Amino acid sequence: MSQQDVYDSIAERYRESKWLLFRHFIERYTLFQVLGDLRGRSVLDLACGEGVYARQFKRTGAAEVTGVDISQAMIDLAELAEREEPLGCRYVREDAAAFTPPEPVDIVTAIYLLNYARTRKELDRFCRACFRALKPGGRLVGFNDNVRNPPQPGMSLDQYGLERTCAYPPSEGDAIQYRITNHDGQAFEFKNYYLAPATYEAAAREAGFDDFRWVDAMLEPTERNDPYWDDFMTCAPLTAFSASKR
Repeated sequence: MSQQDVYDSIAERYRESKWLLFRHFIERYTLFQVLGDLRGRSVLDLACGEGVYARQFKRTGAAEVTGVDISQAMIDLAELAEREEPLGCRYVREDAAAFTPPEPVDIVTAIYLLNYARTRKELDRFCRACFRALKPGGRLVGFNDNVRNPPQPGMSLDQYGLERTCAYPPSEGDAIQYRITNHDGQAFEFKNYYLAPATYEAAAREAGFDDFRWVDAMLEPTERNDPYWDDFMTCAPLTAFSASKR
């Protein structure tokens, strides 16, 4: 089944997963810490899904926001949200690796995009698409499966609504199976793919980025004394990254 077919089939459940606590207190918090001030900026959100972050970018002051996703069902949900609450976001159904915006942008976000590359060649296509979409001085910010911390036998994040499994130790191109269970008990599954951290770093460098860096997941300060988060932060399944176009 293609990525498009997978996400067409799970679109509504994926949207509901944005209510899971880790997505707010860790994912969202880390993303906006790395992004910084968006006021007046143009943003291209590659792999935008149902547009939850595209809308947040607009609410926090981005001047222009375009979301791109390969799943028509995801784009349909994003456009429905835009009709219900017009913010000025624009959405395009397209393969992120093939998309070029009409004009270069200040910021490209790649939130769980690069981890769909099964090979270095596919990763190169994603990185080049991000680079060519940016203005000189523009920034790439994203989230990724944490390839620096692949899932190990016996590691469980079930209490957070998340399970992540793969062969251990993983080899280049191995599937990482995700199972997410929403607050209503409905679960869905999808695959990411493992490529070594050095493979990501080399692909970013060869695309033109000379300052690619990983950023550890961060917990919102209000939650830092709660032991509930200890296992998640010790075995963090996700990581941020950033780079810039000189």
